[in-house]
Amino acid sequence: MNNSTPKHGYMAAVGTFDGVHLGHAFVVEQLKHLAAARGLKTKIITFEKHPLSVVAPDRCPATLTPTIRRTKLMTDLGVDQVVVLPFDRTMAAMTAAEFLAMLHDSENVVALAMGFNNHIGSDRRAAASLAPATSGVEIVPLEELDNRSGVSSSAIRNALIHGKVEEAAALLGRPFEITGTVVHGKQLGRRIGFPTANIDLIQPDLIVPADGAYAVDVRLADGTTHRAMANIGHRPTVDTPDSPLSIEIHIIDFSGNLYGTAIDVSFLKRLRPEQRFNSIESLKAQLEIDRQHAILA
Repeated sequence: MNNSTPKHGYMAAVGTFDGVHLGHAFVVEQLKHLAAARGLKTKIITFEKHPLSVVAPDRCPATLTPTIRRTKLMTDLGVDQVVVLPFDRTMAAMTAAEFLAMLHDSENVVALAMGFNNHIGSDRRAAASLAPATSGVEIVPLEELDNRSGVSSSAIRNALIHGKVEEAAALLGRPFEITGTVVHGKQLGRRIGFPTANIDLIQPDLIVPADGAYAVDVRLADGTTHRAMANIGHRPTVDTPDSPLSIEIHIIDFSGNLYGTAIDVSFLKRLRPEQRFNSIESLKAQLEIDRQHAILA
């Protein structure tokens, strides 16, 4: 094959890519290299929702990264095109051959990069069982993840549910982030000198770190970033034990009306677990300590 002659088509990788972590970045690095050698553009095929939400809802994990954020992160890695497909019963029933034919005919995919543990189709076919070319699509096995083999979306979720946001950041290659809209709360924080932005998550199935106080950075709708402290939990000092989970953000050295705007919250460090205080004054004293620790994080 003459590699200097460009083809019309894409080399793709298919997956959920939840988190767009270091392992996914490694896949993209290889995808770009292999596509360039074939004169092809790169394409990521991902899904609107996790396939398990359709085929086994009881085993479907919480989502690390909203779809719109996944798309941007992949584009930032240098992928030419990101396609988000709806995953439904019809797609779940496709065999590997049918799925590849769909990619070839609908998405102009002429080569597919597949990881060592990657399977496609209802018949769960691996790369080795699909070579050589199937349905006009060349199957190209990817290398294993060398020293990054411990990186996975499951490992990141496990770190987050234990409040280990620094461990999650090491696996992601960046701080873990949630996105939400600022909504009205009870305004207790304002009355004790710690006004908070109460966050309603952009997607209800998003994972949040374990209950506790965190040092965070907040990116506002105007593009500015501010140091802040976050509290995740059920506010045991001022609410009943069965109160709903709340995500409250106190932005240090900031004043302004954020209601109705979207903000991104990046978790830097867990300061402490959530705890119940005997008085509002004790809570306020601890918040002063948390604020100083957040500034230094």
